[in-house]
Amino acid sequence: MCGIAGSWARRGSQADGDRLRTALDVIRHRGPDDLGEFSWTDPASDRRVDLGLVRLAILDLSPAGHQPMTIPGERFTISYNGEITNYVEIREELRELGDSFVSDGDTEVLLKAWARWGRATLDRLEGMFAIAILDTLERTLTLARDPYGIKPLFYTVDNDHVAFNSELRGLLATAVPHPRLDWQTAVDYLQWSVVDHTDRTFVEGVSQLAPGHLVVLDVETGAMGEPERYWWPSVARSFRGNYGEAVDTVRSLFLESVKRNLRSDVPVGIALSGGIDSSAIVGAVRHLEPDLPIETFSYIAPGFAQSEHEWIATVATALGANSHTVQTSASDLERDLDDLIVTEGEPFGSTSIYAQYQVFKLAREHGVIVTLDGQGGDEQFAGYSGYPAPRMRSLIETGRWAGAAGFARDWATWPGRDRSGMLVAAAGQFVPTKLRGRIIRRPLSPVLDAAALADRGVDARFPLSLDEPVHGRRVVSQLRTALTRVGLPSLLRNGDRNSMRFSIESRVPFLDRALTEFVLGLPEDYLIGPDGTSKRILRDAVRGLVPDAVVDRRDKVGFETPESDWLDRLGAQPADADHTIAFLDRGDGSLTGGLSESDLQWGSGSHWRLINLRRWVALLGIDAN
Repeated sequence: MCGIAGSWARRGSQADGDRLRTALDVIRHRGPDDLGEFSWTDPASDRRVDLGLVRLAILDLSPAGHQPMTIPGERFTISYNGEITNYVEIREELRELGDSFVSDGDTEVLLKAWARWGRATLDRLEGMFAIAILDTLERTLTLARDPYGIKPLFYTVDNDHVAFNSELRGLLATAVPHPRLDWQTAVDYLQWSVVDHTDRTFVEGVSQLAPGHLVVLDVETGAMGEPERYWWPSVARSFRGNYGEAVDTVRSLFLESVKRNLRSDVPVGIALSGGIDSSAIVGAVRHLEPDLPIETFSYIAPGFAQSEHEWIATVATALGANSHTVQTSASDLERDLDDLIVTEGEPFGSTSIYAQYQVFKLAREHGVIVTLDGQGGDEQFAGYSGYPAPRMRSLIETGRWAGAAGFARDWATWPGRDRSGMLVAAAGQFVPTKLRGRIIRRPLSPVLDAAALADRGVDARFPLSLDEPVHGRRVVSQLRTALTRVGLPSLLRNGDRNSMRFSIESRVPFLDRALTEFVLGLPEDYLIGPDGTSKRILRDAVRGLVPDAVVDRRDKVGFETPESDWLDRLGAQPADADHTIAFLDRGDGSLTGGLSESDLQWGSGSHWRLINLRRWVALLGIDAN
């Protein structure tokens, strides 16, 4: 696990090397164990490529894992952030083909695989990665990101210079001297609480490579090709066995992924929320390694109705884990707020991210350098409330009207579910995708100035749409979108930045391509029960690994915090709204003005987003006009 940086320049100079070192210094928290730099000038065109890396040593702690790494023959050089969890299997395949290895890590495996198979290597990889690889023969620089976007990769392009970095801050320090706010991204966030749903960022001219994509730069001309998607799982039904066979396969694939993710030369812990997903990981580790000391790290909020402390204790006791917990308060958030905002790099959704921040801090304080996390289980197995609207549409499209009626009735018996709201959402499923953004409406947020938006051509309509949903397979179509485009990418961003803030590698065993491809090919009935049971097949697949009480949970909480109380204590109240959460004066044509008492009826989420954006602009020196 590392942080990468690099650039291409039309006319190379020593200044490019200086900028590289500055970019690496900004992200040094991502890799405190080593720093490497590489420079190559194309003899035919005098174009310069710089690659750099800060290393967090996880596999092969020796200097043999140093990066950037150049293959013998000097054609390929790689700067790579992540972990290839199936590197052992790929290494054995390469050995059978005649390759030899001098290190025990995954970087050399990845580099030699690329030398043999080129971009087809990406189809063989399990794990997480952001890759920059220079080919001096073809004179190309290829950037690639893992299928789910677990590891970040930002870049900016102009005629004379291209730069990339694991974090936005690294680019702001070296390649974007006068950063300006991307208004469209800011409005999507303030109006709809949506982030990381496109390749745009909160800074004009800076893009993030989308999950499952690669992009190629021509070193001679500086031409950057269009990003290409290399992985897009099918959602057609492909499994033809019975339910019991499917349960066994899910269990096997999940255990295999957890086993691979345990490969480490440094201490490993588990982030435990108390829900099914993270509890399943604890149970899987105990099943695979009966004698392994298991360290779990959790956020709790005693006295808060949504606190998970009782479930966390149940799991830890039943599975013999050493449970470490952390509590936080409004004063803690106030103390850490600036660091949290800078850590995240861009504005984010809620104060639950602070709970996660504290969990990773706790893990590092106990000497843990790798954690396993349950992120992705909901998007993989139809969790949350069970994706009822697309499920209703699938049932209706396949002529199962009685099944749809029974599902609507029984689904609503679960805690926190609203039958009438679900039926309205289900009816909305039949609106053509291209029109949905025009129909889904809400009043313009009081923090937005309609005239200023119109002047800049900013669209405040609902910004999301599905990717070509398949008839009768609406749930799995939406899961694919949630896994790769809308939803999970923003959660993975939070996990990456919070873990790397404390120099921890956070691994996510549910995000395994073989597991995803199998699950998306299952009948939807296997994912959502006829009575509205979410994660039906996962519950049955992990039964016996964790206590039945956890498997049979009917509520969904996670790292939820008493956000309204916290914001009240921070001063986000009507009495001082103009002082606390005014962004800029409306008179200068900016995004927002002060809030009145009636404006505050939008709720704590709106307040938080405005506080977050306002402080982020100030801390990073962003021009918001």
